Amino acid sequence: MLKMTRRTFAVLPNVAFAGGTEYHLTKDELMVFVHIQFVKQVGLMDTQITRIYTDMLLEDLEWKTTTASRDNKRVVTALEGLEKKGYIVIQFDGKKITNSLLTITVVEEMMKVGTHVSVKWKDKPLPFKGYTKIEGDDYNLAEVDGQKMTVIAYVLWRSGIEGYKIAFKEWQLVLNVSDKTAQSIINDCDSNINIIRGEKYKDENGQWRQEPNTYELKKNMSTKSKLEKEKQEVTSMTYLEKFASTVTDPRYMGDMEVIKELYDKDTPLDWKGYEAWKETTCPNLKKAGNDLFAILEKKGQTWLKEKLEKEYQDRKKHQTAIEIAMAKLPDIIPYESDEEEAERQAKHQAIRNVKKKDYSFFDEEIV
Repeated sequence: MLKMTRRTFAVLPNVAFAGGTEYHLTKDELMVFVHIQFVKQVGLMDTQITRIYTDMLLEDLEWKTTTASRDNKRVVTALEGLEKKGYIVIQFDGKKITNSLLTITVVEEMMKVGTHVSVKWKDKPLPFKGYTKIEGDDYNLAEVDGQKMTVIAYVLWRSGIEGYKIAFKEWQLVLNVSDKTAQSIINDCDSNINIIRGEKYKDENGQWRQEPNTYELKKNMSTKSKLEKEKQEVTSMTYLEKFASTVTDPRYMGDMEVIKELYDKDTPLDWKGYEAWKETTCPNLKKAGNDLFAILEKKGQTWLKEKLEKEYQDRKKHQTAIEIAMAKLPDIIPYESDEEEAERQAKHQAIRNVKKKDYSFFDEEIV
């Protein structure tokens, strides 16, 4: 992978993040747009012009596979998409774009373009305007991965706005992926990005909610952000400890594994937490489980409760069968002390001795 120096940089119009608009860039388009700005030749550094072959782009972006036609199609699709959306102008002398030296000019006017995107989870439309400067070490963090580059660039932009929080619905919009995929992509960027979790609160219906997270590149993390992250970690623990102090069922008092499964919405519910919810005598623990299942039902995830209930019933049947079998053991194998066992064995031996034709009592060893 090509490594860029810190002295070099690229600029990305922020409308490139505006999902659902004519300006939104795919992961390949964004990666190509940023990359061509880093590979300008000497003499063109102060211009918006890059001269390059498509084969060089394939090499630099590590897009080459064993199928050349598919590779060429990928890079051509990205270049043509950028030109169609107004980000670049492409000139070449040959008949085919893949066989020609390309002169690519970045359209500076795109840096001034702005737009708004209306979303259901915010009262006001999301604004996308201005541009983000991406330095060489920012580029290197992405490892020529278009999705990572998008995340890094978006965090660079939004972290420069005081107090800006990014909901996962916003990540879905920017990355043009599902919620599950968005979370996976963000997790893959964990080594380069600090995530300061939003605080938890109760809404007007008494349901627990969480504020969106704040993001910052680790290399840019301020002292204030570090303190906020430490505070968030402490608050999260205090939040659980406070609830733990209200648990009255002796079986689960101090059992943080169970408490987290039922009360901490970031902890997956498993068998142990479900069993506690089914059997606990603690009203607070029972209510925490009820609230959790209400949230899952709204999300259409009732299958989890059904799965755990089936597992719970299967385990109980198995446990009952074992208890019945154990209860019958005394009738099958009567208990006897060591002395009783020795006496029984001596009787059996005496009977066997009498049955021997050549047996004599006087042959017994005296102990």
